[in-house]
Amino acid sequence: MKNTAHNQGSYALPISVVTTGLLIAVAIFWTSTAGSSSLPDTQSGTNPAANFRLPDESDHVRGAADATVSIVEFSDLECPFCARIHPTLNRIVNENEDVKWVFRHFPLSTIHSRALSAAIASECIAQLGGNDNFWSFVDSAFANQSQLGDAWYRERAASFGIDAQAFASCVNDKSIVADIQTDLDEATGNGGRGTPYVVVVSPSGRLLPFSGALPYEQIQTVIAQALAN
Repeated sequence: MKNTAHNQGSYALPISVVTTGLLIAVAIFWTSTAGSSSLPDTQSGTNPAANFRLPDESDHVRGAADATVSIVEFSDLECPFCARIHPTLNRIVNENEDVKWVFRHFPLSTIHSRALSAAIASECIAQLGGNDNFWSFVDSAFANQSQLGDAWYRERAASFGIDAQAFASCVNDKSIVADIQTDLDEATGNGGRGTPYVVVVSPSGRLLPFSGALPYEQIQTVIAQALAN
């Protein structure tokens, strides 16, 4: 996400305020299908929708920046299905130099009470510590979902050498929540009905979306379809 200025204030994640309005109203419609799996229509695919943002310099990217295929994942850091697919996508990117992985947010706050606060913390770590530390935080969050919470976020930020006061200021920045909301709106506006929701983008911009924690072999099939254009 693009860098934003930090508002000054004491450390307190704005989850209690936000969950009464901004994100809850959207997420509630998708809780019944979170984690369900479905393959894309690989015979037709779709052209980029008007409200789907193709990967750009503002994204969190793992893999080669110039890779021709993008895996755009809309994810929830407290979602067990997102934790399940995480090592699979990591393996695919490591094995395929033509594939990069883009992480966007889709916190389902009605069923995952710590999803939004984790997303906010990840964005602050990205802003204050860079892309590599963002991905390290995400890796650690999925491996330690039961520990998600303010103290754990502060501990992780400190481990990356991030100043405690700067981190406390960042997590109170309402623009961070607005950026997360933008990701969520994009997911739901393009067919996302649960997490993880993934859109594989071919070199020509063809979109191949799928839902759920699909196994390695099935995702590789989608990647092959994207490479074949």
